[in-house]
Amino acid sequence: MQRAQEEGPSKVGAGASVPAGEKEAPSAIQARMRILERSAVFTELDDGVLRALARRMRAVPLGARDTLRVGGDSGDVVVFLVAGNVEESITDGTGKILLTRRPRQGDLLILPAPRSGGRYVTNIYGLTPSELLTVDQAGLLGALGPEVEKIAMTLDKLWEQELVAAAAYEAQQGTQAGTPIVAFYSAKGGSGTTTLAVNAAAALARKFPRQVLLVDLAAPFGHAVLFADLIATGSIASASRAAAADFETVLRGNIVNHRTGMGVLPGTLRPEEVDLLNGELVGRVLDAVVKWQKVIVVDLGTSLSETALAVIERAESLAIVILPEIAAMTDARRALAIFRDIMNVPDDRMTLVLNQRSPHPPLDKAAVESILGRKMSVLVGFDDSRPEDSTLAGGLVLQHDPSSTVSRGATELARVILAGLKLDA
Repeated sequence: MQRAQEEGPSKVGAGASVPAGEKEAPSAIQARMRILERSAVFTELDDGVLRALARRMRAVPLGARDTLRVGGDSGDVVVFLVAGNVEESITDGTGKILLTRRPRQGDLLILPAPRSGGRYVTNIYGLTPSELLTVDQAGLLGALGPEVEKIAMTLDKLWEQELVAAAAYEAQQGTQAGTPIVAFYSAKGGSGTTTLAVNAAAALARKFPRQVLLVDLAAPFGHAVLFADLIATGSIASASRAAAADFETVLRGNIVNHRTGMGVLPGTLRPEEVDLLNGELVGRVLDAVVKWQKVIVVDLGTSLSETALAVIERAESLAIVILPEIAAMTDARRALAIFRDIMNVPDDRMTLVLNQRSPHPPLDKAAVESILGRKMSVLVGFDDSRPEDSTLAGGLVLQHDPSSTVSRGATELARVILAGLKLDA
């Protein structure tokens, strides 16, 4: 792999990286395996395949102010940052920068797929003396064996997400501060809050393409990325480790973009990261993302933690998902009392959503309204297994079955939200 000064960046070809791990110490191979295991692309491979791939990785030094240029017509090259600090940028054919990232050590640098031709170029610029690990197409084929097709599809999906991210960045240039925040909450687990939040966000993105962001704070196990069939490469928790000057750049790079026009920002990637989330960090995140988007949707899950309260205090709209069950009624009444009496959330900022997850719920809409003393804003009927079937098929129910009950409910919920925010003009 060639290196060049920033005045003349080099172009890296598929044949630039060759197997070089066979004579290296076992400790070096183990270190590379740990990097591969942390990657969203290679994490599910068994140890034997990971070891074979680690042996085919090549260490490449990158000096400060040096640039590596990877063109889309040069074949697959997978690059990890091992040490130092770099800035990764994606440019179009004219050299215009579409997207920049500041990866952390151990991160996979997402590079263009060959089919993009010369449309896009990735530049890796050394901010400090750095070390990269690379593996080329031949190394991938030799190490992965029957797993190569699955990994190739994942890498292709990552690059597609990058293309959508670049388009979203251009669309967001004129977005101003003052973006409304819509919080989704349920007092009881299993209420379908994430399903409705993700599909409602996608419905909102129809009106504001590439300007709707879903922030997944349903810790410790957020599933928004899974339901949207996306591959998360970073999170709020991982961005919190970045230097203060790089925080917004890293945070923006951790947003994964869906083809419906919405972005998704995970709160955590692993359960152990949940301790990093707090009200101050979430406040910093909201301060940043409102400058890039038209609508922010936050999935709070069932928690009334410090992070959830920080969001609810700033939310212009609070969608409360309720199950028509006795236990859910008790929890919902307590939550409504907290929002109304302690947090002083006005009634007109709360949207109550009755979600019928079973074909024969024990309570009907009239009974629920009588118990809670509140009218339901949206009723979502039973939809059998369609949302789960859509996830297994690789997408949202709003895409796969727009006429389904959940799709219609999410669309109606988006309409009610837009009307409440006076964004339906």
